[in-house]
Amino acid sequence: MPPTTGDPARPPESATAGPLSCPASSEADGGGLVQVTPRALAGPGEPAAAMEVLRQAGWRVHDDELANTHAWSPDGLVYVGFLPEGDAGQPHHIDDADGGASADWAASAVVPTRRVLWQVRAYRHPNAARPVWTATFDEATPAELVATFLAATADPAPLTRDPLDPAGMLDHPSTQPDTAMSP
Repeated sequence: MPPTTGDPARPPESATAGPLSCPASSEADGGGLVQVTPRALAGPGEPAAAMEVLRQAGWRVHDDELANTHAWSPDGLVYVGFLPEGDAGQPHHIDDADGGASADWAASAVVPTRRVLWQVRAYRHPNAARPVWTATFDEATPAELVATFLAATADPAPLTRDPLDPAGMLDHPSTQPDTAMSP
């Protein structure tokens, strides 16, 4: 396997060099609203739509005195917070303005941050002190994408897992790490 260079979370340079094959665009409709493509660049949107997904799924949703919105799943195992006023939200690191972290940043360089606006936490039982997993979305994440994530989180349908292969690696050998050795 050839060595890889660059950030594995970003497409290869050839995929990003030159003009975009599908540039971000927006077109006004008759009501003055715009349709933005690609969706991932749509901007924050309307957070109420995301919380409505949880209300429709029977979650307990309430606003606090700071204007943050908190939601708990019916079984008390999943928490969602829309935290425009900060509450438990913490800043987290984002890449520099040119889209990639610079290898030669000085130790004293200012690291840009975005405020966590959405926080999702799942617990093994309602009184657990630590979550099993967390997900956060910053202030630039489109609310429609958060709503899609929340809809999947609130879906009561079970997921099927093989107890001997919880990651599903045995059914999909192409996703297993390459462990073959050449002579």
